[in-house]
Amino acid sequence: MAGSIKGRGALSNPPGRFDKLTQTLEYDGWYEEEAPNKIETVVMPEPARSIISRNTSPDIGFGQSINPYRGCEHACIYCAGGDTPVLMAAGNEKALADLNVGEAIIGTELIGSERRYTTTTVVAHWSVSRPAYRVTLANRSQLLTSAEHRFLDERGWGFVWPNNHGRHLAVGDRLMGPGRATRNNLVGETVLADAQNAVARIEALDTEVLLFDITTGTEDFIANGVVSHNCYARPSHGYVGLSPGLDFETRIFYKADAARLLEAELAAPKYRCSPIMLGANTDPYQPLEKKLRVTRSILEVLVRCRHPVNITTKGALVARDVDLLAILARDNLVRVMFSIPTLDPDMKRILEPRAAAAAAKLKAMRVLADAGVEVGVLVAPIIPVLTEHEIESVLEAAREAGASLAGYTMLRLPWEVKDLFREWLAEHFPERAAHVMSQVRAMRGERDNDPDFGTRMHATGPVAELIRQRFRLAQRRLGFPEERKFSLPTHLFQPPLRTHPQLNLELPM
Repeated sequence: MAGSIKGRGALSNPPGRFDKLTQTLEYDGWYEEEAPNKIETVVMPEPARSIISRNTSPDIGFGQSINPYRGCEHACIYCAGGDTPVLMAAGNEKALADLNVGEAIIGTELIGSERRYTTTTVVAHWSVSRPAYRVTLANRSQLLTSAEHRFLDERGWGFVWPNNHGRHLAVGDRLMGPGRATRNNLVGETVLADAQNAVARIEALDTEVLLFDITTGTEDFIANGVVSHNCYARPSHGYVGLSPGLDFETRIFYKADAARLLEAELAAPKYRCSPIMLGANTDPYQPLEKKLRVTRSILEVLVRCRHPVNITTKGALVARDVDLLAILARDNLVRVMFSIPTLDPDMKRILEPRAAAAAAKLKAMRVLADAGVEVGVLVAPIIPVLTEHEIESVLEAAREAGASLAGYTMLRLPWEVKDLFREWLAEHFPERAAHVMSQVRAMRGERDNDPDFGTRMHATGPVAELIRQRFRLAQRRLGFPEERKFSLPTHLFQPPLRTHPQLNLELPM
């Protein structure tokens, strides 16, 4: 068992699934709370042609988000054309664009060293406009995808297009999957490569199209007869050739051209204003933001355009941008939520070693609240046995610091995170590890993770219900509203001047 590493949460760096990156080292300096770690952070610019991601997930209260950074908490876009046929559990096919959350489809799972077909469920469905690429197979079937989409071949997962983030597909690679002929009774069968699924051609199309993606319980699905991938959070670091362990915490990408891309998208005639979420999958105030100021550049654009924005962070650096946030707050165009799982400095040090201390978050919360910015607290994640006893004290501290909103999420353990968490438990809480995992599994239908909408955030069962009741009682006692819509006004939006690629920062009064 590896010992804990100062300033890091994961204890190990299990192998990533794909090729490694060529990297440049740079110390990131987490709010000067911790001394420089022996494992330094790698900083890499990530080229992008668009900046706004869109989703239609039914249990997420926003339709648009921006992720200034990849790493920490993030998700990548792996998407395909809406008419791509997806293999359903019943043996028929259905267009990707027409799938619905809850439908049963065919995915795959590793059993030992062998991959087999299994039944899985669609747990999310969304669309995004992306530059399109076309993959033609030997059987003449075609797949319209984004460059970042991954397919499974005999060597593992490969990107559609070269992007310096990992191995990509090449002509002749034989993709895994049943092909277009076989449809019935696949469950339990071994997943094999087929010469008819060999890549015949890959071409970039000079256009952006509306592409679709889904999240499934197995993190893959069968698209046009071949195994196609989707993913979320830590596991997706594996899809850029990195480990979901320490690499996730130490290999960070940033959107260097975020402000220019955002102005271009907001200026597009077809753009329709709706609140943008900063912090949906990556913390917008990661340590690098202190130097790179990517999030601040995004806020400057949003201020000029009077565009509504929601922010979620586990850091204190957000208080640096109080000047911009206060301007947005005058028209009720901003809301900031702070994630605080514990007030205990010792627990924080091993749970979130490089995040801001609770005291620093509460101080930042007070700074924003005093400036007229609506602030709230997310007790997240609640870990049974370890942090659940702090629910009331976190809410009380946040209320005193000016919070007017409160929410929570239970601990979730997606596929590749579960082993890292078990390792963390065994290192730091060996005497309570079995008890913690028994409680987690009891709230997830005797599984490590429940991907289903409606239950994945708050869990189910007696323990989860007791926590829900405690949270609601504390909400009422402290005067937090029990229900609060996440809508912000959109009628004040002013598109950037389309004739001027760079705008002067003339902040509305």
